[in-house]
Amino acid sequence: MLARELGYHDRHEMYADHSAEWLIEREDEYAVDPWGPERLDLAIGLLCSLTDACHRTKGDPLPPIDYMPHVRACEGEREEKRQTIEEQKQIFAELQKIWPTS
Repeated sequence: MLARELGYHDRHEMYADHSAEWLIEREDEYAVDPWGPERLDLAIGLLCSLTDACHRTKGDPLPPIDYMPHVRACEGEREEKRQTIEEQKQIFAELQKIWPTS
C-alpha cells in the first residue's frame, strides 16, 4: 500500500528508488499517522455518524464503525445475525411454493 500511496506502480519500483532506512521511516510515520483508504474510511464514518446524530429523532445514532464496512469485515467487529434452522426451513418452504420440485 505504501508504494501505491507514494505513486509507484509496484513495491519493487519503490524498493529500487529508496533505501531500507527511508522505507522504515515511512512505515514509522504511517504507524503514527496513517493515510490512504483506511484513514478516509474513518473520516467518512465519523461524518456519517455525526450526520445521523444531528438528524435522528429517536434512538441513539449509529457509531462510526457501522459506516465502515471494510473495517468491520476485516476486523470482525460485528457478526451478521445467523439464521436459525427454523428460519431456514421457513425460507425453503416459501421457495418450494414458487419453484416446486418434481
